[in-house]
Amino acid sequence: MKKRIIDILLWLPAIFLVYVFVRQGFAKFDAQSGWARAFATWHYPAWFRVAVGVAEVAAALLLLLRRTAFYGAALISAIMIGAMATHVYWHRPKAVTNEVLPLTLAIVVMIGRRPRAE
Repeated sequence: MKKRIIDILLWLPAIFLVYVFVRQGFAKFDAQSGWARAFATWHYPAWFRVAVGVAEVAAALLLLLRRTAFYGAALISAIMIGAMATHVYWHRPKAVTNEVLPLTLAIVVMIGRRPRAE
């Protein structure tokens, strides 16, 4: 019973992350979006913005299956750490707080869905 409750509880952050990262990932494909302006401000090329969008959508899809959720959460964690580094590099350390919640939830999912030797 305890294992089932934990399993159900792990779906809550996973579904939230899926919702956020599918939306934000697809938003990065639009050359007229706020994301396009932000990535340009950070001096990243357009292809990098699209690559981040692809990675975000892929990570979200990986979260939908128990056996791949760990990898999706790990990918989200890497993306969030990169975003945090971008904010620090461009002297906006207070903006790092935007990534704290997704990073924390991704770490929770990673811990709960980590592959186990059987």
